[in-house]
Amino acid sequence: MGIKENFSQAMKDFINPQASSTPEGGQQEKDVTDYMKETEESMPSTPVKPQTDSAAQDLAKQAAAQEAAKQAAAQEAAKQAAAQEAARQAAARQAAAQEAARQAAAQEAARQAAAQEAARQAAAQEAARQAAARQAVGTPARSMPETTVISKNTLIDGNIRSFANMQIDGNIKGNVETTKNVSINGKIVGNITCDNAKLNSSSIQGNINLKGQVLMASDSMLIGDLSSQIASLNGKIKGNLNVSGKVQLDKDSVVFGDIKASSIAISDGAIVQGYVSTTYLSNDERSNIFPESIAIGE
Repeated sequence: MGIKENFSQAMKDFINPQASSTPEGGQQEKDVTDYMKETEESMPSTPVKPQTDSAAQDLAKQAAAQEAAKQAAAQEAAKQAAAQEAARQAAARQAAAQEAARQAAAQEAARQAAAQEAARQAAAQEAARQAAARQAVGTPARSMPETTVISKNTLIDGNIRSFANMQIDGNIKGNVETTKNVSINGKIVGNITCDNAKLNSSSIQGNINLKGQVLMASDSMLIGDLSSQIASLNGKIKGNLNVSGKVQLDKDSVVFGDIKASSIAISDGAIVQGYVSTTYLSNDERSNIFPESIAIGE
């Protein structure tokens, strides 16, 4: 029997305990049963939600939770990407700042190097200027080469002896003797003895005896003998030349006299009238070159 039948029987027993044993009880049982049926039909039934609705809700909740998790993960990923981009931009800004600082340091170093070079050059120029100033005004007179000058409008009648260089622009009637060099632009009637001689626009009547060399310009003239180690001549000489070294006769030179030298070079246009001997030889050296006689049949 079901629950309803048991409940109906229990109600019948409770209302009429003897109804179950009397034949008349059938009508009462029917009435009670009908009553119960009517009561059940009149009572509103509570709908029972099917189990499928709860599962769908659970699935919807799970889907919503998964979607929320996805959105949260996406937001977190977006936050991380934004943080990484911010870090990258900060690193780029820092690198740019470092590069700018490096370039500024390089420019500052180059500027300092240029300033140091300019200062060094200025110091060198200042040192050179000071040295020139000291040489111009601060050098004692005794440390400078001493020179005896005979000016153009000066006439000396007598011999001159000196231990200094001489510059003769005037006229001298007498011998000139010095242990240094002589530069002659004037006229001398007398002998000259010195170390080296330079003749420019000069006229000399007398012998010149030099230890070194003589330079003679085309507008100079010598009437007398010349003795030196080296002679470079372009003027006019009437006298003998005795040169232990080389004689150079340029195109305007004129020599009336004998030339004895170790070697001689004569330019086209030079004039020589006299004997020329170009080598110093001893008697033994001469005999080695030429025999005393040529023997035939030996």
